Amino acid sequence: MKPKISRQCEARFSHLEPAQLSLLIERADQLRKRSGSPATLLDSWVDRVLRADQRRLEQSQDHQSGIVSGVLGPSALVDTLTGTVRAEVLSQSPVAGDEVTLALLGGKYVVAAVAPRRTKLSRPNVDTGLEQIIVANVDIVVIVVSVGSPPLHPRLIDRYLVAIEQGGAVPAVFVNKLDLLEDSAELDCLDAYRSAGVTVLLGSAAKDEGFEQLREHLVGKVCAFVGHSGVGKSSIVNRLKPDAALDTGGVSEGYGRGTHTTTTSSRHCLPDGTVLIDTPGIRSFGMYRLTSSDLEAAFPELAEFDCRFGDCTHTHEPGCGVRSAVDMGAVAASRYDAYVRLRQELEM
Repeated sequence: MKPKISRQCEARFSHLEPAQLSLLIERADQLRKRSGSPATLLDSWVDRVLRADQRRLEQSQDHQSGIVSGVLGPSALVDTLTGTVRAEVLSQSPVAGDEVTLALLGGKYVVAAVAPRRTKLSRPNVDTGLEQIIVANVDIVVIVVSVGSPPLHPRLIDRYLVAIEQGGAVPAVFVNKLDLLEDSAELDCLDAYRSAGVTVLLGSAAKDEGFEQLREHLVGKVCAFVGHSGVGKSSIVNRLKPDAALDTGGVSEGYGRGTHTTTTSSRHCLPDGTVLIDTPGIRSFGMYRLTSSDLEAAFPELAEFDCRFGDCTHTHEPGCGVRSAVDMGAVAASRYDAYVRLRQELEM
């Protein structure tokens, strides 16, 4: 029978990836068996493993810093001044972009500490509902969408914009596959984002179009590319850094959904100081602990209008300046509808 820990103990380690938690449980079970007390609860042995790890770290040598370029199960790839090394992950849970301290233990590197994150992009874990950080310490998050296949999804842009605002980075939108555009009206929805101050760029990875403007916008910044599967995130990174040689995939026939070719985030450095992080594609994007303040900050254009009540939610109150502005066309109806949908989700 597979060894298990209690739900309370498991909740303490919700930040760990499944492979990392499984390794921790396996080590605790091995320690319990060696002790000659196999009937005792496994929770206490997990704590013993962690205490032992901490003592080992305090006695370790050859500490050095680095930046995580990717996480592969119970280990992380870390870029250091002397090259990229594979480091075992103990009770930490680093993500691409994390600044970490490595320690040399028994001839192999381990992640000894993860520095506080200056920015992050996160969403709820689909299984636990707890925070799942996708990428850390980025300056710009580029929301990649496409036309044609898969089609442009404004609602996903809306959700990403709120999460990016929550995490402290700056958003941008890149519309890929412009060579497949059949009706220019499909792009009309982007005007609302431009009016809200979001940078919107158009291009085609297949035709190498729009990349001069993209490079100029990203130069010298740490940038993450996010979006639905199949929109071409990896193809964009390959255009910006050809030797990245990332796998790319198409779109499933009959569903218009992308195939998952990127399964873990990866970090790539350009000669001009730009850093690119490719992330796995997603089917949907949930909001993690969304608050009223988070929502209002993601829709700054609404703050320009006065309402009768200071705590107006802009949904039903009399004398709402925002709703009046929508009626007069001063606020894009699509942006207001997005705000209302997210406000309803917040109040559920």
